[in-house]
Amino acid sequence: MVWDYCSVNLNSDSTGSFYAGDIVTGSVYLKFKNRQKIESIEFTVVGTSKAQWTRPRPTMPHIKIYSEKKKLLHIMVELFEDFKGKTIEPGVYTYPFHFALPSDLPSTFESGFAKVHYCIKIKSKGVCNHKKIVPFVVFGNVNLNHIEEYLEPSTFKFHKTCWNSNYLSFFVKTYTGFASKQLVPFEVTVKNDRKVKILKLCVSLIQKLRYTVTEGYADDEKKMCKLEHTNFQNIEEESFDLTVEIPHICPSSIHLRDPMIDISYAFRIEVKFPFHSTFSEDIPVTVATVPVLHYDFNEVADE
Repeated sequence: MVWDYCSVNLNSDSTGSFYAGDIVTGSVYLKFKNRQKIESIEFTVVGTSKAQWTRPRPTMPHIKIYSEKKKLLHIMVELFEDFKGKTIEPGVYTYPFHFALPSDLPSTFESGFAKVHYCIKIKSKGVCNHKKIVPFVVFGNVNLNHIEEYLEPSTFKFHKTCWNSNYLSFFVKTYTGFASKQLVPFEVTVKNDRKVKILKLCVSLIQKLRYTVTEGYADDEKKMCKLEHTNFQNIEEESFDLTVEIPHICPSSIHLRDPMIDISYAFRIEVKFPFHSTFSEDIPVTVATVPVLHYDFNEVADE
């Protein structure tokens, strides 16, 4: 027996998360009911990234496995040096700690292909080994407020040619940089000279994922949120406004060197017609961890 009770209290923000570059502080509480000799207790901070997926092959073996694991973080904190090789009395012991997270850490992430995981490991050595593992969440520190193009809205122009040569134009005005929980407005103008019937317009926030290991890569994407507009008048020109609240999501993978999991985002604009093929275009966007201080949406002139 070593400890009878072990608890770790982390001083995190309101979301229970930390950001790359933060100083993490907290306390370890150990309770011993009996007098005993301690060989040693280790406090280690660990971060790992791992990915695995399979693909069919035409020859034996018919399944190719892509797999890799990387060490992202390994910090040894000498927290329990006064225990080492000593006999301790029963009681509750409190040990404050702190350690620094590197500024280039990738965000905590998990999918069917890959995982980025951070934790604190407290391990005792002796006749009976005890281990306490405390996971914690890290977000990459992405601040876009010094980059002008993310502060002001941009207007994107898209065109659709139907099978009977009818021609439609779509103008989408929005911001291309924002953080989780921010409200992002859209102003959509449709120029429809031939009054082609439109069923609906969908705006989806797409998370694009690229998993990379030494032997290859795999791409995947997820739909994070979606909104629709269905009340089309089908006149020569019409405009409408939409607003989307960005969910709590991982930031974009920027300023990271050779990430195993590269995360990027796009607003996917889809327009559906009853008699023509669906029109679809992506607007690349960047998700930050710091709320973006946008310029006023209506005061900035359209491009």
